[in-house]
Amino acid sequence: MNILEKNIQALASGTNEPLALKLNDFLKNQKCTRFSLDENLNIFDLKNQVFMYNDVNQEIDYFKNAILEKTLRYPFVCIYGIGNALLLKSLISFYKYIFIFESEIELFILALSVIDLSKELSNGKIYLVDINEEKVNMQLSILFGQRDMFEYLSLYEIFMNSYYQKYFIDEISQINDKIYETINFIIRNLDPSSKIPLICYDNFIQNIPLMLKSIPFQRIIQERKNQFENCIVVCAGPSLEKQIPLLKKYQENFVIFCADGAFPLLYKNDIIPDYILNLDLEEYPIEFFKDIDINKLEKTLFILAQSTHPSVVNFLKNINFAIVLNGDITYEKLNLFDFGYLEVGTHVGHMCYTLALALGFKNIIIIGQDLAYNDKGNSHFSDFILGKDADLALNIPSLKTLAYGGVKEVFTHIGWDDYRKKLEFLFANNTQANFCNATEGGARIAFTKELSFKECCLKFANQKKKILEIPKKLTSNRSDKFLKKVIEILKKDLHIINQTLEDAKILYNALEKILLNEDKLPLNFLSNIYKNIENFNFVLEKNEIFKEGIFRGIFFKRGFELSQIITLKIQEEEKYLLLMIKVYKNWLILLIEKLITIKGSLEKII
Repeated sequence: MNILEKNIQALASGTNEPLALKLNDFLKNQKCTRFSLDENLNIFDLKNQVFMYNDVNQEIDYFKNAILEKTLRYPFVCIYGIGNALLLKSLISFYKYIFIFESEIELFILALSVIDLSKELSNGKIYLVDINEEKVNMQLSILFGQRDMFEYLSLYEIFMNSYYQKYFIDEISQINDKIYETINFIIRNLDPSSKIPLICYDNFIQNIPLMLKSIPFQRIIQERKNQFENCIVVCAGPSLEKQIPLLKKYQENFVIFCADGAFPLLYKNDIIPDYILNLDLEEYPIEFFKDIDINKLEKTLFILAQSTHPSVVNFLKNINFAIVLNGDITYEKLNLFDFGYLEVGTHVGHMCYTLALALGFKNIIIIGQDLAYNDKGNSHFSDFILGKDADLALNIPSLKTLAYGGVKEVFTHIGWDDYRKKLEFLFANNTQANFCNATEGGARIAFTKELSFKECCLKFANQKKKILEIPKKLTSNRSDKFLKKVIEILKKDLHIINQTLEDAKILYNALEKILLNEDKLPLNFLSNIYKNIENFNFVLEKNEIFKEGIFRGIFFKRGFELSQIITLKIQEEEKYLLLMIKVYKNWLILLIEKLITIKGSLEKII
């Protein structure tokens, strides 16, 4: 096996299979016609009639030193242009990750023919990004969303040599914009001051007893999967009203998944959904379900997230309902396979789509998913219980985005725009189903087929849906056994939280006392103190509980604050360590606050 084959095999092993397939396809069907490699490993650009380097070794050394100087103590580096890959080998020992962005398939081929990078490519230390890959935005989200990456996203900058800077400036600008867009998207979802993760966790803890007495979600999947191919997901956007007549006409031909906010409009028009979903942290959704005739919903299933407000769960406890757990470490460790798991996302529409996928639907028709204001400035349909301009009243920063149909632009806001990107990620990674966007308004959603609702109804309304029996609940005895098992697991969590809380307080008090004499602290002493911090970090890293979603924001805050010191490029080790210790001490205050809150939630059930 030659070097190129070895490198491509390493890519195919999991780090970047799409690029490996693209390289193999090129090798089978094409030859390098724009770039060539001479005996000195210099690359010649036939289009521009220029060599990449005047002097290969000299320029690589200069570029290497320039990068190292600007990224002192950085955990990762981003470079545009793979070059001849010799630079990568010389930089490997200085970084945890190296990300290479490239647009030219021939340059990937030539570079991977020069030097064996298979070990680094297979373990992800070097990651190659084809900026022409259709799903490059998704790749960036996965790469930069890793635990040991998202903490340090504020350190991002991209480096390129003079050749790339001269001939690929447009490509560099485009990928740079996409990277910044991805970073901003990730950071917005890691707000350390947000109370949402803690509220979700507290709601879940309170919901456990009723969850164990509800219909096990897994029974719903087992008994109903692949029973029907066509469904409609109904969301509460302003365009929904115009789709009601057709929805009513064809409701017997489609399984209907309904976002909770859209339910009153459907109910008012004698349209009974098969599934009604909710994941709201607050209790206002009770308003959606007041004054309804329970008998009309005897064949309807309410699917609630583990984070649904306990008051909503309690209000619906006499109706057919199931609580499904999110696919997160927090919940998966409970081993409650009868009651989960589903990627519920952050919006109820997302939950509708993942449920439809879990149930094996092949054609998923979308209506009311505007994700934008209509011409009158409304965010929801006119009779929406919380107000047709409910989102407008929230004063979320607005922006323009491509409209449905791909011609005009519409006004949206940051929250919807982030949600749209999450949907696109979901749709792009679930090609086993057809997502037909029949909203006929609002924002364009990539990886969906835009068809009118009428077209969808005529195309897919080819049979009547089956009336399915409601799955049975667990016996009281089995439910009680599950509860005991959950409590034992959560007791272990509480023990870890208590121990970590005690250690964090001890470390904080020690750092506070030490820093009172900061002017007299020698390097050896500071190094030993910082080792204590690293040991505490090691405990946090190795324990699974701290990999859970409720801690992501707090760890982002840790990395962000430490990054502010790293960017100062401080040469003196004493000064650098002293500042890092100060920052860490302040971060411990936030960690302690979060641990105390989580402890309080756990004590509610234990």
